[in-house]
Amino acid sequence: MSQPPRWRQAYDAVDRAVTPHAEGLVRTPGFALGVALLRKATTIARSSAQDLTARAWHLVNLPAGSDVHRLRAQVGALDREVRRLTVALEAERRRTQPPRTTPSRLPEDSHADRAQPADDPRPRPARRGAQRPAGT
Repeated sequence: MSQPPRWRQAYDAVDRAVTPHAEGLVRTPGFALGVALLRKATTIARSSAQDLTARAWHLVNLPAGSDVHRLRAQVGALDREVRRLTVALEAERRRTQPPRTTPSRLPEDSHADRAQPADDPRPRPARRGAQRPAGT
């Protein structure tokens, strides 16, 4: 078997020298505290930046991202409610209406099988992908 390329040998040598020291550093309580503080600082900075940009958008009378997100969640909830009510209405109509009888058709009227009435009570399928749940 031949030896690995020179770059791989150099990488392995550096890896053997650095790994024990890096693992010792990562396993200290100070490192965990530092990472937690850095994470908190990042969260605060991101939140402050979002608040500042939202205020700037509102100053020029435009919606901020949070406004759009909230409106999309409301529209999604309304869409789900309308679909639920449509299904309930269709079930109620089917329960109260007598069954339809289909008249005999001539062979040349076969294309009419695909026609749908203008006031079709059946709910339509969704036109886009699934909505994100509220709060995400």
